Amino acid sequence: MLWQRLLLLLLVATACGATPSSNHSARYEESTLRILDVATERMRGIWDMRRRIFLQLTSKGKSPLGGQAPSKQEVETETYKLVYELAANLSVVPVEQLRDPLLRRRVQRLAKLQLQGLRPADYEQAKDLLRAMQNFISGSLVCTHDDCSARRPLAMYPQIYNQNMRSKSYDDLKLNWYSWRSAINDKDTAKSTFIDYVRLLRIAATYNGHVTPSRTWYLYYDTENFQAEMEEVIWEIMPLYREMHAYLRHSAMLAYPKANFKDDGAISAPVMDQMLSQAWYSHQIFRSPYPKDQLPSVHHRLEEVLVTPVKINKKATEFFESLGLNHMSDGFYERYSRRMNDDEGGPDCKSQVYYFPPDVALRYCPKLDYKKMMQIHGTMAELQYNIYKRELPFGLDTEPCPGFGAALGETAVLASGTPRHLHRLHILLNDSLTEHQSLNRLFRMGVHTLLAVPQYFINDKFLVDVMDGRIGVQDYNCAYWRLQDKYAGVQPPIWRSAKDFDLDYKFYRGMQPERSNTRKFITEILGFQFYRAFCLASGQYKPGDPSYPLHNCDFYDSKEAGALLREMMQLGATRHWRDIMHIATGERKLSGRGVLEYFAPLFTWLKERNMQLDIEPGWDADELCRKE
Repeated sequence: MLWQRLLLLLLVATACGATPSSNHSARYEESTLRILDVATERMRGIWDMRRRIFLQLTSKGKSPLGGQAPSKQEVETETYKLVYELAANLSVVPVEQLRDPLLRRRVQRLAKLQLQGLRPADYEQAKDLLRAMQNFISGSLVCTHDDCSARRPLAMYPQIYNQNMRSKSYDDLKLNWYSWRSAINDKDTAKSTFIDYVRLLRIAATYNGHVTPSRTWYLYYDTENFQAEMEEVIWEIMPLYREMHAYLRHSAMLAYPKANFKDDGAISAPVMDQMLSQAWYSHQIFRSPYPKDQLPSVHHRLEEVLVTPVKINKKATEFFESLGLNHMSDGFYERYSRRMNDDEGGPDCKSQVYYFPPDVALRYCPKLDYKKMMQIHGTMAELQYNIYKRELPFGLDTEPCPGFGAALGETAVLASGTPRHLHRLHILLNDSLTEHQSLNRLFRMGVHTLLAVPQYFINDKFLVDVMDGRIGVQDYNCAYWRLQDKYAGVQPPIWRSAKDFDLDYKFYRGMQPERSNTRKFITEILGFQFYRAFCLASGQYKPGDPSYPLHNCDFYDSKEAGALLREMMQLGATRHWRDIMHIATGERKLSGRGVLEYFAPLFTWLKERNMQLDIEPGWDADELCRKE
């Protein structure tokens, strides 16, 4: 086998060189490059499989290239085989003796893996466990009443989620909260599945030589004690969070007067879930700052101006072209842009980018609304990123850390939703809102962002503390509620014990490393950092100038912002993510400053309003979980 012959060459080169020399280094590099060249050829075959899948999904019957296209399972299997064998071969390379820094970085990134580093049987078990945890969310498992014969069981998402979003009954919220947790943990199913999965994460860490298992979970962040850095951000934004929490707690007391909420206590978990779900809901139960000054409705105007999803896509493409990034030709739209079927994507369908160098492709959601208009800007950022990264060698043609690319996309999402940009698109008559409307908009966005970020951190910290042995099995549930109390001011709606297992459905979503809660945290926080940097570079944010606030910055047409964005995208994973973020932000650490400056007007209003209502920020949570 060619892999083995090349590896033998490398081992011979290693054995012959007790003392490093330029000749030895040259032999190491030559052998390593041969291994990587073989891997690249195999990867091209996998890219071709992805191309065939895309073409079949967007045409009727068989693949236009002839024959039946491979399945996603076949692509996943071939990818696993490639990266598993490659990591095993590269793990013996003496990295410190490679002279080429890019070659060293390729080897360092490809020699260690997360779940894909598991042996085949363990990897298959990990995938089965991930599917089981996904079924906790999307499976029809829940009977909210004793008798299930009269109605079909419900899934947590989207059925129960949608019920909770619209419910005005606290008793119903509490019942749904309890029923789902009871259903998935019948016979300790959820807990035992989680325990088995953590065991495999620990095994994967041993293959990487990591004594501390979370080093593998944080593998591509390449940072000692990365969790501590995220926690610093939480405490940085905590003063704003506490004010928002206090105001929302007061709103919950008005909305559910029979729920016996305390005016200095934590918010009940099902109510916090409902608050998060209502961020995009037009008929919110919880009071906005100025209920009589509603935000202008843009849906009908958006339909009139943009007409079709295709036109929205082209407007999103135009955003990046205005920055000086890649022009998307008519040939791209004809060959590599395809509409999803109406029945695809579920209730919240999201557009998909396909990467098969030298080409990239797009399958876009057919829905036409404000939320999709913003989301497609993030998707087009991913498309642009892939166009730049395809010029890099295999192993470096990716983002420098999980969430980095999505954070760049988040900047376009934020800019595209501003009144300034909507005015540019002729959807709004003015390029700014009234002061009251602006606060309502910031409030809605604050619910979406400020409440979600601590939950991402809590879910991530719980998993990592379990992996590293700081939380034992007997303390799982109460430790989880201590984290909810400490970082979010959230408590269970009823007494719980160590026998229960109450993790939120979003926790299970984040068990897949590619969609982890860590990644979501990075996307939000780093996204606001990048947005602030682009807005400063474009001159559309001028600190202290009320005419150019951060929350209404549209950096469209800014070649200065575009140059920063392009430089970061072109680098792919060739450098540490801190080096690349420094290009735009001048910073090398995560920071909550972008969030705080964006929501500064809301922060001021919340402090004043809470003082007027005699509401004390913070919480004194009851102890509602006990060991038994």
